[in-house]
Amino acid sequence: MLSRLAKEHSEGTLNDSIVSTRRTRASATRSIIQHPMCELDTLRDVIRGFSPAWFTVSMGTGIVSMLLYGFPYEWSPLKYIAMGIALLDLLTFVVTLVLFTWRMVQYRDFFNILLHPQMSMSLGAAPMAFTTLITSIVTILAPYGVAWMPTLALVLWCINIVFAVLSFLAIPFLVTSHQKHAFENVNATLLLPVVPTVVTSSAGALVASVHSGTTAVAVVLISYALWAIGVGISLMLLTFYVVRLVLHKLPPPDTIISAFIPLGVLGQAS
Repeated sequence: MLSRLAKEHSEGTLNDSIVSTRRTRASATRSIIQHPMCELDTLRDVIRGFSPAWFTVSMGTGIVSMLLYGFPYEWSPLKYIAMGIALLDLLTFVVTLVLFTWRMVQYRDFFNILLHPQMSMSLGAAPMAFTTLITSIVTILAPYGVAWMPTLALVLWCINIVFAVLSFLAIPFLVTSHQKHAFENVNATLLLPVVPTVVTSSAGALVASVHSGTTAVAVVLISYALWAIGVGISLMLLTFYVVRLVLHKLPPPDTIISAFIPLGVLGQAS
Protein backbone atom coordinates (compact mmCIF):
# COMPACT_ATOMS: atom_id res chain seq x y z
CA MET A 1 0.00 0.00 0.00
CA LEU A 2 2.77 2.42 0.97
CA SER A 3 4.81 1.54 -2.11
CA ARG A 4 1.79 2.16 -4.33
CA LEU A 5 1.21 5.57 -2.72
CA ALA A 6 4.88 6.43 -3.10
CA LYS A 7 4.80 5.41 -6.74
CA GLU A 8 1.66 7.46 -7.41
CA HIS A 9 3.20 10.41 -5.61
CA SER A 10 6.40 10.19 -7.66
CA GLU A 11 4.40 9.90 -10.91
CA GLY A 12 2.31 12.90 -9.92
CA THR A 13 5.43 14.90 -9.12
CA LEU A 14 6.97 13.93 -12.47
CA ASN A 15 3.81 14.93 -14.34
CA ASP A 16 3.71 18.27 -12.50
CA SER A 17 7.36 18.82 -13.41
CA ILE A 18 6.70 18.06 -17.09
CA VAL A 19 3.69 20.39 -17.15
CA SER A 20 5.72 23.10 -15.41
CA THR A 21 8.57 22.69 -17.91
CA ARG A 22 6.19 22.92 -20.86
CA ARG A 23 4.58 26.03 -19.42
CA THR A 24 7.99 27.61 -18.87
CA ARG A 25 9.01 26.87 -22.47
CA ALA A 26 5.70 28.20 -23.80
CA SER A 27 6.11 31.35 -21.71
CA ALA A 28 9.67 31.79 -22.99
CA THR A 29 8.49 31.30 -26.57
CA ARG A 30 5.79 33.94 -26.16
CA SER A 31 8.31 36.30 -24.60
CA ILE A 32 10.73 35.85 -27.49
CA ILE A 33 7.98 36.45 -30.05
CA GLN A 34 6.77 39.55 -28.24
CA HIS A 35 10.26 40.84 -27.48
CA PRO A 36 12.52 39.50 -30.27
CA MET A 37 15.44 41.73 -29.28
CA CYS A 38 15.66 40.45 -25.70
CA GLU A 39 18.87 38.92 -24.32
CA LEU A 40 19.44 35.40 -25.63
CA ASP A 41 21.90 32.86 -24.21
CA THR A 42 22.16 29.85 -26.54
CA LEU A 43 22.27 29.33 -30.30
CA ARG A 44 18.84 27.74 -30.09
CA ASP A 45 17.50 30.91 -28.45
CA VAL A 46 19.18 33.06 -31.09
CA ILE A 47 17.50 31.15 -33.90
CA ARG A 48 14.17 31.10 -32.07
CA GLY A 49 14.29 34.84 -31.49
CA PHE A 50 15.57 35.82 -34.93
CA SER A 51 13.29 38.53 -36.25
CA PRO A 52 12.71 39.64 -39.87
CA ALA A 53 13.61 43.12 -38.64
CA TRP A 54 17.25 42.09 -39.19
CA PHE A 55 16.69 42.56 -42.92
CA THR A 56 16.82 46.29 -42.22
CA VAL A 57 20.55 45.85 -41.53
CA SER A 58 21.11 44.64 -45.09
CA MET A 59 18.81 47.34 -46.40
CA GLY A 60 20.73 50.12 -44.65
CA THR A 61 24.10 48.69 -45.70
CA GLY A 62 23.03 48.61 -49.34
CA ILE A 63 21.78 52.19 -49.19
CA VAL A 64 25.11 53.38 -47.78
CA SER A 65 26.94 51.55 -50.56
CA MET A 66 24.91 53.24 -53.27
CA LEU A 67 25.25 56.66 -51.64
CA LEU A 68 29.04 56.33 -51.58
CA TYR A 69 29.21 54.96 -55.14
CA GLY A 70 27.13 57.84 -56.46
CA PHE A 71 28.90 60.49 -54.38
CA PRO A 72 29.12 63.66 -56.51
CA TYR A 73 32.73 64.47 -55.58
CA GLU A 74 35.23 62.35 -57.48
CA TRP A 75 37.57 60.33 -55.29
CA SER A 76 38.61 57.00 -56.78
CA PRO A 77 39.09 55.09 -53.47
CA LEU A 78 35.47 55.90 -52.61
CA LYS A 79 34.27 53.65 -55.43
CA TYR A 80 36.20 50.70 -54.04
CA ILE A 81 34.92 51.40 -50.54
CA ALA A 82 31.39 51.36 -51.93
CA MET A 83 32.10 48.03 -53.67
CA GLY A 84 33.35 46.57 -50.40
CA ILE A 85 30.23 47.73 -48.59
CA ALA A 86 28.12 46.24 -51.39
CA LEU A 87 29.81 42.87 -50.81
CA LEU A 88 29.12 43.27 -47.09
CA ASP A 89 25.49 43.96 -47.98
CA LEU A 90 25.36 40.72 -49.97
CA LEU A 91 26.90 38.76 -47.08
CA THR A 92 24.54 40.35 -44.56
CA PHE A 93 21.51 39.53 -46.68
CA VAL A 94 22.55 35.91 -47.21
CA VAL A 95 23.27 35.35 -43.50
CA THR A 96 19.98 36.97 -42.49
CA LEU A 97 18.04 34.94 -45.04
CA VAL A 98 19.68 31.68 -43.92
CA LEU A 99 19.00 32.32 -40.23
CA PHE A 100 15.42 33.40 -40.85
CA THR A 101 14.77 30.39 -43.09
CA TRP A 102 16.35 28.17 -40.42
CA ARG A 103 13.88 29.53 -37.90
CA MET A 104 10.93 28.98 -40.24
CA VAL A 105 11.95 25.39 -40.95
CA GLN A 106 12.82 24.44 -37.38
CA TYR A 107 9.98 26.11 -35.49
CA ARG A 108 7.33 26.47 -38.21
CA ASP A 109 5.97 29.68 -36.74
CA PHE A 110 5.72 31.79 -39.87
CA PHE A 111 1.97 32.18 -39.34
CA ASN A 112 2.62 33.40 -35.80
CA ILE A 113 4.86 36.10 -37.25
CA LEU A 114 2.23 37.03 -39.83
CA LEU A 115 -0.33 37.48 -37.05
CA HIS A 116 2.02 39.46 -34.81
CA PRO A 117 1.15 43.20 -35.06
CA GLN A 118 4.82 44.33 -35.04
CA MET A 119 6.97 41.49 -36.40
CA SER A 120 4.78 41.11 -39.47
CA MET A 121 5.53 44.71 -40.45
CA SER A 122 9.24 43.86 -40.62
CA LEU A 123 8.64 41.31 -43.37
CA GLY A 124 8.46 44.24 -45.77
CA ALA A 125 12.15 44.90 -45.12
CA ALA A 126 13.16 41.67 -46.92
CA PRO A 127 12.20 42.73 -50.49
CA MET A 128 13.62 46.19 -49.83
CA ALA A 129 16.95 44.68 -48.76
CA PHE A 130 16.86 42.52 -51.89
CA THR A 131 16.28 45.65 -53.97
CA THR A 132 19.54 47.15 -52.72
CA LEU A 133 21.36 44.09 -54.09
CA ILE A 134 19.76 44.53 -57.51
CA THR A 135 20.64 48.22 -57.50
CA SER A 136 24.25 47.42 -56.57
CA ILE A 137 24.54 44.84 -59.36
CA VAL A 138 23.33 47.26 -62.02
CA THR A 139 25.15 50.34 -60.76
CA ILE A 140 28.53 48.71 -60.11
CA LEU A 141 28.73 46.18 -62.95
CA ALA A 142 27.21 48.28 -65.77
CA PRO A 143 30.38 50.36 -66.40
CA TYR A 144 32.41 47.16 -66.87
CA GLY A 145 30.13 45.82 -69.62
CA VAL A 146 29.47 42.44 -67.97
CA ALA A 147 27.47 40.48 -70.56
CA TRP A 148 25.28 38.50 -68.17
CA MET A 149 24.49 41.40 -65.84
CA PRO A 150 21.30 42.69 -67.58
CA THR A 151 19.72 39.23 -67.60
CA LEU A 152 20.65 38.60 -63.96
CA ALA A 153 19.27 41.98 -62.89
CA LEU A 154 16.01 41.38 -64.75
CA VAL A 155 15.50 37.91 -63.24
CA LEU A 156 16.23 39.14 -59.71
CA TRP A 157 13.95 42.13 -60.23
CA CYS A 158 11.07 39.89 -61.34
CA ILE A 159 11.58 37.69 -58.26
CA ASN A 160 11.56 40.80 -56.09
CA ILE A 161 8.28 41.93 -57.62
CA VAL A 162 6.61 38.74 -56.41
CA PHE A 163 7.72 39.27 -52.81
CA ALA A 164 6.97 42.99 -52.89
CA VAL A 165 3.41 42.42 -54.13
CA LEU A 166 2.89 39.62 -51.59
CA SER A 167 4.02 41.97 -48.83
CA PHE A 168 1.77 44.72 -50.20
CA LEU A 169 -1.32 42.49 -50.34
CA ALA A 170 -0.98 39.94 -47.55
CA ILE A 171 0.17 41.96 -44.56
CA PRO A 172 -2.31 44.86 -44.87
CA PHE A 173 -5.05 42.24 -45.29
CA LEU A 174 -3.97 40.54 -42.05
CA VAL A 175 -3.79 43.92 -40.31
CA THR A 176 -7.44 44.56 -41.12
CA SER A 177 -8.73 41.01 -40.61
CA HIS A 178 -6.74 39.12 -37.95
CA GLN A 179 -4.34 41.35 -36.06
CA LYS A 180 -5.26 43.50 -33.08
CA HIS A 181 -4.13 47.13 -33.14
CA ALA A 182 -4.84 50.12 -30.93
CA PHE A 183 -4.88 53.53 -32.58
CA GLU A 184 -2.66 55.12 -29.93
CA ASN A 185 -0.02 52.39 -30.43
CA VAL A 186 0.20 52.68 -34.22
CA ASN A 187 3.56 53.89 -35.56
CA ALA A 188 5.17 54.40 -38.96
CA THR A 189 6.16 50.72 -39.27
CA LEU A 190 2.69 50.33 -40.77
CA LEU A 191 4.30 51.63 -43.97
CA LEU A 192 6.92 48.89 -44.19
CA PRO A 193 4.77 46.29 -46.02
CA VAL A 194 3.73 48.91 -48.60
CA VAL A 195 7.06 50.60 -49.33
CA PRO A 196 8.59 47.58 -51.17
CA THR A 197 6.44 48.23 -54.23
CA VAL A 198 7.74 51.81 -54.42
CA VAL A 199 11.35 50.74 -53.88
CA THR A 200 11.04 47.97 -56.48
CA SER A 201 9.65 50.44 -59.00
CA SER A 202 12.67 52.73 -58.51
CA ALA A 203 14.99 49.76 -59.09
CA GLY A 204 13.00 49.05 -62.26
CA ALA A 205 14.28 52.31 -63.73
CA LEU A 206 17.86 51.05 -63.37
CA VAL A 207 16.98 47.62 -64.78
CA ALA A 208 15.29 49.25 -67.78
CA SER A 209 18.39 51.38 -68.43
CA VAL A 210 20.48 48.28 -69.22
CA HIS A 211 17.86 46.82 -71.59
CA SER A 212 16.33 48.02 -74.82
CA GLY A 213 13.26 47.56 -76.97
CA THR A 214 10.20 45.70 -75.67
CA THR A 215 11.90 44.51 -72.50
CA ALA A 216 12.76 48.04 -71.40
CA VAL A 217 9.24 49.27 -72.16
CA ALA A 218 7.67 46.41 -70.19
CA VAL A 219 9.94 47.06 -67.19
CA VAL A 220 9.06 50.76 -67.21
CA LEU A 221 5.30 50.08 -67.42
CA ILE A 222 5.43 47.56 -64.58
CA SER A 223 7.48 50.01 -62.55
CA TYR A 224 4.86 52.72 -63.05
CA ALA A 225 2.13 50.32 -61.92
CA LEU A 226 4.09 49.37 -58.79
CA TRP A 227 4.78 53.04 -58.08
CA ALA A 228 1.11 53.97 -58.42
CA ILE A 229 -0.26 51.33 -56.06
CA GLY A 230 2.54 51.86 -53.54
CA VAL A 231 2.34 55.64 -53.41
CA GLY A 232 -1.47 55.65 -53.30
CA ILE A 233 -1.70 53.42 -50.24
CA SER A 234 1.34 55.06 -48.63
CA LEU A 235 -0.31 58.49 -48.76
CA MET A 236 -3.41 57.05 -47.09
CA LEU A 237 -1.31 55.50 -44.33
CA LEU A 238 0.69 58.70 -43.89
CA THR A 239 -2.54 60.63 -43.38
CA PHE A 240 -3.62 58.05 -40.82
CA TYR A 241 -0.24 58.33 -39.08
CA VAL A 242 -0.33 62.14 -38.96
CA VAL A 243 -3.78 62.02 -37.33
CA ARG A 244 -2.38 59.58 -34.77
CA LEU A 245 0.49 62.00 -34.03
CA VAL A 246 -1.92 64.91 -33.60
CA LEU A 247 -4.16 63.02 -31.19
CA HIS A 248 -1.59 60.95 -29.27
CA LYS A 249 1.67 62.86 -29.86
CA LEU A 250 5.04 61.24 -30.58
CA PRO A 251 5.60 57.48 -30.30
CA PRO A 252 7.30 56.11 -27.15
CA PRO A 253 11.13 56.28 -27.02
CA ASP A 254 11.65 52.62 -27.99
CA THR A 255 9.85 53.16 -31.32
CA ILE A 256 10.67 56.82 -32.00
CA ILE A 257 13.16 55.82 -34.72
CA SER A 258 10.19 54.61 -36.80
CA ALA A 259 9.29 58.27 -37.33
CA PHE A 260 11.93 58.36 -40.09
CA ILE A 261 10.26 55.62 -42.16
CA PRO A 262 8.07 58.08 -44.13
CA LEU A 263 11.30 59.54 -45.56
CA GLY A 264 11.89 56.24 -47.37
CA VAL A 265 8.63 56.08 -49.23
CA LEU A 266 8.58 59.82 -50.00
CA GLY A 267 12.20 59.82 -51.16
CA GLN A 268 11.85 56.74 -53.37
CA ALA A 269 8.51 57.91 -54.75
CA SER A 270 10.04 61.18 -55.91
